[in-house]
Amino acid sequence: MVRTLSPPEAEEFVKALLRSKGQMTTKEIETAARGEGKRCPDETVLFLTKLRSRGIIHGKISQEKRGWVWWI
Repeated sequence: MVRTLSPPEAEEFVKALLRSKGQMTTKEIETAARGEGKRCPDETVLFLTKLRSRGIIHGKISQEKRGWVWWI
């Protein structure tokens, strides 16, 4: 069963994940969360974009990775 995290829980999860793994794509973050039975409160890319707009994480579109790449 997959549990939808609250926004503060999801923020902490994403920050901890990026600190431990370094740069990750949206798909890699989704896969890691699903592997732990978790999901973001919104669509993952939307939630990550909100964190980026608040200055909590950084992100850019990568042609090489064919999508967004995120980091702390």
